[in-house]
Amino acid sequence: MNTLGGELSSHLLNVVLLTLAIAPLVLWRYRRAVLAGMMARPGSPLPLPPPQSPASPQSGATSTATGDPSPAAIAWERRLHRRLAVAVPAATFVAALPLSALYLHLGGLPLSPAHLYLKAGVLSLTAVPVIAVLTAMPWRRALGLGLGLLLVLAALGVALSMLQRPFYGKAPSLDQAMNFVVFVQLAVISLWLPALLGLASGARRVRGVAPIVLAGLLVFGLAALFGARLTQWLTATRSGAEWVLSGAGLDTGFVLLALPVGFAAWWRLKALARGYEAKRFSEAQLLARTWWLLVVAVDVVQLVSSHPEGRAVLMVLAAGALSVVLYGPLLAHALRWASAAASRPSPRTLLVLRVFGDTARSESLFDRVVGRWRWFGPLTTIAGPDIVARTVDPGDFLRFAAGDIAASFVTTQADLDRRLASLDLQPDPDGRFRVNEFCCRDNSWQATVVRLIDSADAVLMDLRGFDARRAGCEFELGELARRRRPDQVVLLTDASTDRDRLDRLLGTMAVRPQVLDASGNLAAQSRAAFVALLRAAR
Repeated sequence: MNTLGGELSSHLLNVVLLTLAIAPLVLWRYRRAVLAGMMARPGSPLPLPPPQSPASPQSGATSTATGDPSPAAIAWERRLHRRLAVAVPAATFVAALPLSALYLHLGGLPLSPAHLYLKAGVLSLTAVPVIAVLTAMPWRRALGLGLGLLLVLAALGVALSMLQRPFYGKAPSLDQAMNFVVFVQLAVISLWLPALLGLASGARRVRGVAPIVLAGLLVFGLAALFGARLTQWLTATRSGAEWVLSGAGLDTGFVLLALPVGFAAWWRLKALARGYEAKRFSEAQLLARTWWLLVVAVDVVQLVSSHPEGRAVLMVLAAGALSVVLYGPLLAHALRWASAAASRPSPRTLLVLRVFGDTARSESLFDRVVGRWRWFGPLTTIAGPDIVARTVDPGDFLRFAAGDIAASFVTTQADLDRRLASLDLQPDPDGRFRVNEFCCRDNSWQATVVRLIDSADAVLMDLRGFDARRAGCEFELGELARRRRPDQVVLLTDASTDRDRLDRLLGTMAVRPQVLDASGNLAAQSRAAFVALLRAAR
């Protein structure tokens, strides 16, 4: 037991380092597979359905006298954010209580409310990145939220210590304000390493695959950890030592455990994919649980290193397991409560079209507009290498790992009908809707786009980078003119857009769709685009 803390620390660090190396590679290979599938043309183009008359605006979707639904929708979103800012830290705080109680017990500290609050309050700061992901919050605002929450929690700790003082027969005193400094110091000491690990695993470019890569490696890595222990146990006897030396040597334990543990890792990945497909959790919840696992693992390793006695180690592992088990249901309950805010707008389906090719531009669009829309309704889009980092999910990852990515592509009319019939239009347990991406072959993308246009309540078309080479965009603009009302379409442009060519294409329309220039302040233009989409989807 004396070396268990170091072994656990080494195992965790190795798993995180391997995740950082493997996740980008997995994403790159997945992007290449998607691109190769898109270029394939297995047959003649699928037929296009005849245009349908666009439906008139739904009167029930408006919420003001002028018919503009955006003020009420924005007000609901603000209420949602406030409820998330309370619910997610509260759920994290409760999940941290077992570790906080054990921290006090092993340290010989009094089990008072103020002492119990100290550790749990510090660990509840891990709610900040979860809130940032759920609300599509820019990193600067997330940093401000983290600092604000730190100050509020530290102040609450001071207030709690003063309130409990009379129950111990003492009067509150100003020197208790030092608890504010103690809270901040403990937060820095406890969270700097989990924060670095969380930033590494939650980076936007690998966020879609890092949790599932980490889960697989974390389980498979146990073969090396427990294999060393097994080899040590075998060599404790003469017969066992002879068997080890005549076999795989010091790697005997790993060899014996590699296959069953590998199956366990694969089973874990399949379980994650099945849970995601069954909507038992969202990708944001999976990411949050990954972050919480890292926080708990770091805390457990530190406690085991400080208290290597057998009984203490068992208590630490039990408290850590309890915190991990509690976190998922508590977070799910908190998110259900937050998303149940009154007057939630009726869900509307948004179709996102874009000029393919610029990964940074497409990812920025998904981060600032699409991520925010997911609270208001489902999204549909055509998959492409430029957005795979934002749309890959556990099901996609498992199909890719199993060599069955071709099953994700629309190749025939039957494939298209089946995918449209199985569109995910219901919210996830976290209250957000999913992005329904369609992987299309060269012969199926036009028919898919047309069917998606027909079923959308609003369309956002990113025409940044549009020029004479973008014949696909011209086709989409023509179909939008035939199948959607102009007020249902929002076009994004900037200095890279060939405006003369776009004006010629739009010149045939009696009423033009709204065109927004995204050349200025990105945050302001994203807000304007979002409000325009709320109006378009009424």
